[in-house]
Amino acid sequence: MSVNENIFRAGIIPYVYDTNGNIQFMFMKPSDPKFGGPDWQIAKGRVEGDDDNLSTAIREGFEELGLKESNIVNVVELGVFLGRTCVFICRVHDKNDFDQFHYETGAVIWLTVDEFKKVGRRLHLEIVEEADYYIRMSELVDMEQSIDPMP
Repeated sequence: MSVNENIFRAGIIPYVYDTNGNIQFMFMKPSDPKFGGPDWQIAKGRVEGDDDNLSTAIREGFEELGLKESNIVNVVELGVFLGRTCVFICRVHDKNDFDQFHYETGAVIWLTVDEFKKVGRRLHLEIVEEADYYIRMSELVDMEQSIDPMP
């Protein structure tokens, strides 16, 4: 991925499946509401220097969520939202295998898309809904590809 001068921020949303098969996403709440407000939101930050979008997203995931690269199963670029924010989703092996987050984060939480609708930052709702939709559609494609055709 190359540096894109039109992209100002990059973010990442880790996800897992809970024991009931629901998709849960990890969000952060800033320690100071001046930085994004008081609601749960996506980990994101500025693209700096020669960093590409993915490097920025992984860095922000580490700083704001404690995301460890060794815990990542895969990463997919979800798209560009809010005009200049490139967002990635990443499936993780273990929702409990995270390091301590940076001081700028007050707390982290795992939420389903329906839970996020109630307590999440409204500005990020479209992104979270798109992430949920993308994962569900990817599951359908995977299921269709795994079905053996009749001989």
